[in-house]
Amino acid sequence: MGSKRTRCPLRTARIKAAIISNKKLSFFLSALLLSILYQANTTLNSSPSNKRRFGVGGRDASGELASALRRRDDGRAAVVIVRVIGLNGDQSRKDYNPHSDVKYLVQVKSHDYPIHEFRGAVCLLGGNANKYDATPLDTLKRELNEELNNLSWINDIDEAKVIDHSSLQLTQQPMYNSTIVPLSPSTIRYLGVSLHSQTAELIHKSRPYSFLCALFEITLRADQLPPSVLYPRGVSVQEGQLALLSEDQLIWHAKYAWGYEFTVRRYFGRNTTNICEGTSVEDVDESVWNETVWTPLKRRL
Repeated sequence: MGSKRTRCPLRTARIKAAIISNKKLSFFLSALLLSILYQANTTLNSSPSNKRRFGVGGRDASGELASALRRRDDGRAAVVIVRVIGLNGDQSRKDYNPHSDVKYLVQVKSHDYPIHEFRGAVCLLGGNANKYDATPLDTLKRELNEELNNLSWINDIDEAKVIDHSSLQLTQQPMYNSTIVPLSPSTIRYLGVSLHSQTAELIHKSRPYSFLCALFEITLRADQLPPSVLYPRGVSVQEGQLALLSEDQLIWHAKYAWGYEFTVRRYFGRNTTNICEGTSVEDVDESVWNETVWTPLKRRL
């Protein structure tokens, strides 16, 4: 009995020592794990592939948006509605409906886009002009090359292939192309210009921001798209991901960035379901447009 009373304090001391040792080991391992995670996260955020993935939320593109939002005068942008035909149906079938076989290539903003209200929103392909762009066409080609990786038909676009349909902007008619026959490769339509305005509250800045936007449309075959668009595996562009959506998806389900819900509404002649509070769009007269920094290169029919 006496020996048991003697060993009990010793056993207790050993247990306490083991607990303290295990706590030190756990603390050391936790610190090591946190260090590894920090290094991995730093490497991931600085890698070029990650910058392309997260786009404007990443380090390589946030400056472009910030610069645009700092401008005191109206910005400039050129965007395009990309119609893609021949994706699904067998055109040899008697019951083939060509109008259900049209989808639209758009961009869905990334989850870390700087403007919270635009995260996950649909945006048309294209973007802001830079100081080297002499015309909206220069802006559009540069942006498409960045977003679609320099496809051959983009570089074939020139002034002679731009068809002026901007007169539709002054009517109540929809502006969309109802034909299933694509125009000759790289031929595009010019559909007019509009002024897109965002409140300061929406963009989380001290002053509102507006930009003049030249709108184009192009019809493509499926084989003119990058394979990654047809077989998506998280396909990324500079500010988000590419997606092929139907007309009904654009009208009923999509939410939009930068006021493009009004563009889509005007294009199809149908009311969109989702409207972002704090955005507005109005048509711009050609006489005003011609006084801006660059003017559309287009061919009068």
